[in-house]
This record gives sequence, structure tokens and C-alpha cells, in this order.
Amino acid sequence: MTIAIPGVDSEAFQNEGFAVVPELFTRDEVDRFRRAAERELDPGNHNAKVGLVTTTDAWEHNEALRALALHPRLGAVAERLAGRRLRIWGGEVLAKQPHERTPSYLHDDQVSSLLDSPITFNAWIALVDVPVARGAMSFLPGSHRRPGPDRVTVADLPNDAFASYLLDTWPDLQWKRRMTIPLRAGGATFHHDRTAHEAGPNTTDQIRLAFVVTFTAAEARYRPQKGRDPLAMTAGQPIDPDRYPLAGTAEAVS
Repeated sequence: MTIAIPGVDSEAFQNEGFAVVPELFTRDEVDRFRRAAERELDPGNHNAKVGLVTTTDAWEHNEALRALALHPRLGAVAERLAGRRLRIWGGEVLAKQPHERTPSYLHDDQVSSLLDSPITFNAWIALVDVPVARGAMSFLPGSHRRPGPDRVTVADLPNDAFASYLLDTWPDLQWKRRMTIPLRAGGATFHHDRTAHEAGPNTTDQIRLAFVVTFTAAEARYRPQKGRDPLAMTAGQPIDPDRYPLAGTAEAVS
């Protein structure tokens, strides 16, 4: 099956650490996925942290959100950006409530990674319009190419250090330009797990609702962190191909 791919610049993604696809999903698709995401926000299905409400493994138990995570169009764009075959590693609803004043502090996603992989990155899909005032994402272009250390892990951080660990470890990042990306519903950004990013508060009267899909290389292996080993796998073991299928798997969205 041939998938129509919007303008996607894989070279820019590799250089800048993020990419923007403004119109990835149709209005009808977004309506379906948004309704599914709203159902996942019922009490008992989520956790609150750093001003966000996040689900736990929503893509694994919600049929519509699984279809979104494994959507052929999404997978085609992700693999075009990465230049390789990918697997789905996760898919969660992220909600920032109206008048939520807490920003999402500057961070990277590698800090909590449990993978040994040539590439891991996230697609952040807007399920509602996300102007700047609703907490649009901001990225530091090229920050994924900063010098070592390779990463800071959650286990390395004191309890009060999450908001500052990137600038504490890589102080030169404070001088990098930030690019803020407002998105219409159905648009998406893709960012490398080492790309520094943040999001502002939601000062509007409407919820900011998004779905984040994590992609990793098809050959990725499990790499638990010290004190954080949540899966019944051994270090260095290839991730389960049944639980973590290839991106864009057509039969999974039939």
C-alpha cells in the first residue's frame, strides 16, 4: 500500500532534532481520536505530574488510540524521518487542564528512557487546536547533538532537580534559540528523545489534549535504569515484537 506523505524533511529532522507536520490527520479522524482520549481521562485511568494528566499504556487497551499509534500514515512519516524500520514503544494521552499555570519544564525524553536503540523519538499529535496560550511545544533546535555526557537518568537526579537538570548539566543550552510551534488539531511534531523541549502553561478556558506516540528502532533492546526496571525483561534483551509491533502495521488498524 502506498501512503501519501506530507512534506517531510528527514535531513532537517536529523539536523534540528524535530520536525513539524501541520495536517497529518483529517478532521473526522481527529474527532474520533479526541473522543477516545477524553474517555481515557476518567478517574483511575491517569496520573498527574508536573501540571499534566497522563495515561498509562492507553495505546494498549484503547482500540481507537491503538489505531492512532499504529496508523499507516503516522508510521510512514516516522519511518521517512528516521530512515529505518521502527517499532511502537508507547502511546499516551497528555492533558493540560484549563488555567493550568504550571509549565512543562525544559527537559529531554532520554532522561527516563529504558531503551538501547540507535534512535528513539516521539510524535506529539494535537487533538485540539493548540495555540501558544494553550501550552504549545517549544524546541531547542540542534540540542540533541550536544556533547557528552550521553544522558542524565532519573536515578541520577535529586528529587528537586528535574526542572533544572538540562541547564545544570549542559549550561550552553541556555543560549540556544527556542522555536515555539502552535498546532491545529490533527497536526503533529516529531522530536528526538535527546532534543530539549518545553511547553508553557495553558492560560485558556479549554483543555490542551494531545496524544504522544513513542517510536524506536526495530532492533531496540531493553536497558533498565538503576532503581527503575519495570518490565519482565533482562538487560540487553530485544523488546517483545508482539507487544511492541512495527510502526504503521496495517492489520492493527483494520
